[in-house]
Amino acid sequence: MITILIFIVVLGILIFVHELGHFVIAKICGVYVDCFSLGFGPRIIGITVGETEYRISAIPLGGYVRMAGQFDVPEEYDQEAADRYKSVPRHRRYDAQSIPRRMAIIIAGPLMNLLFALPIAFLLLVNGEQQSLSFDATTIGSVIPGSPAVVAGMVPGDKIISIGGTPVTDWRQTVMSVRSFINTDTTITYQRGAEILTAPIRPGFDREKGYLGIGAQQMQRAQVADIQSNTPAAESGLKIGDVVDRLIGLQSTEISYYTLIAEIQRYPNTTLVFGVKRFKPVRYADESNSFETARIVCGTERAGKFDNLSLQSYHGTAVFVRDPGAPTNFPAKTGDRIISVNGRKFLPEALQEYVWSLPDGDVPVVLERVTGQLIKTLIQTNLVLHVGSIGRIGTTFVEASQKVRYTPLEALKESPRLCYAQFSELMQVLKLIITGKIGLESLAGPIGIARMTGEAARAGFTVLLGFVLLITVNLGVLNLLPVPVLDGGHVVLLFIEALWRKPLSARFVLMYQKLGFLVILGLIGLVVYQDVYNILLDNEAIGLLLGRIVQMIKHIVG
Repeated sequence: MITILIFIVVLGILIFVHELGHFVIAKICGVYVDCFSLGFGPRIIGITVGETEYRISAIPLGGYVRMAGQFDVPEEYDQEAADRYKSVPRHRRYDAQSIPRRMAIIIAGPLMNLLFALPIAFLLLVNGEQQSLSFDATTIGSVIPGSPAVVAGMVPGDKIISIGGTPVTDWRQTVMSVRSFINTDTTITYQRGAEILTAPIRPGFDREKGYLGIGAQQMQRAQVADIQSNTPAAESGLKIGDVVDRLIGLQSTEISYYTLIAEIQRYPNTTLVFGVKRFKPVRYADESNSFETARIVCGTERAGKFDNLSLQSYHGTAVFVRDPGAPTNFPAKTGDRIISVNGRKFLPEALQEYVWSLPDGDVPVVLERVTGQLIKTLIQTNLVLHVGSIGRIGTTFVEASQKVRYTPLEALKESPRLCYAQFSELMQVLKLIITGKIGLESLAGPIGIARMTGEAARAGFTVLLGFVLLITVNLGVLNLLPVPVLDGGHVVLLFIEALWRKPLSARFVLMYQKLGFLVILGLIGLVVYQDVYNILLDNEAIGLLLGRIVQMIKHIVG
């Protein structure tokens, strides 16, 4: 419910900004505006001020500014609209305005969305955003198995120097450069230690594996988020916020979050020496990213762990996460829910503590698994899993980041650059879709956007601001596409009218609008289908219900 409410508020603000652009320019041009509506459909509430009614309508997926002389279909095909404006003087009608004036009224909506991105970007920069540590601007932290990065021989720790011969200096630039070569053969140059390597590579899009590009993620170092009492970490001198990026005596290079955790687990009951960097939790963008270094001696203690599996809490139950190196025929899989261990049921946190305390050996486990994609089935399995020894120090690590703020003056200067970066990324994705290099399934519809809005809000104000910035730029650009019914479609009509040098025929406008309606309807249907399909894939309860229905039908028929 909160997700829906936040989505409606965010969308409402962006729709208001868009329609305000149309409204203000229409008023400046002297056009008669009788209704300014947030939402479509039946009126919920409204107030009339002067000649204009300001209302909120029932369907919060858009809005409109209703002007005399502007119709989605020609006036002779809409008698009700024609009758509504009989008494309006000719000079106050939209269709009586010059082409430049009408174009200004149309373009003002999407332009307002693009301009609104500037104050959002300003707020984001002044408030500060969590950013990866600047040292790893183009350093790879992990690669997806089977991805183009793996084929090119790249491994964590490699530093990307250039793509297709063009140098890159930060991760955003790296992503943009990679995407410009989707489904195209090129070369990538990277540094490994003192060695410079160049390899052929073909960036691509793989929804299943989860990458658009080469399948490499930026280096993320391990940062201490929590220290548990009465553990080796609590006695070692480690502090919350410390970035552990070296294992002195074990690793010759700086290491990532994932490597550090794996290395700690390799050494139970051992003394390790951590190389630590201590950064300010918040810094201003014009400050140098200074830090203190420390050498922390920390012992590990022995803990039990299921071989090839880790535990994770998910919706109040404990689930398995399969280790990347697990054998392909290993019986337990990621997402399997643990019902009991040694015949006992546990809350997720208590189960983790219990497994840590187990000695090496075989343990009976009962788990349940949901199989199937859209139509799901619940099965329960008895397994015997082996508990082995790992090292632990009693900390929770997260991927390292630092909050970077801008002074108001610097934020004013930087906001246009941030908005332009969002604009450039969107244009690149649109180009990939238009050229067929990625499919329309990469788009999100209203349901998908609502889910993402809720997730952004739960992640905090900064993340929500970043998401609003993304959406307002999207609304501005997409509304300018030359598709009938959209603002860009109206601009096309005005250009044709200017070239034709006389008003367009009613029949032509009607055919044009019908074509646009069908295109938009088809696109909406596609993205809504994709949204619903993704929800059905993710929603266990619906899938199990469908599974039971299918079983009942089979039983009745059989």
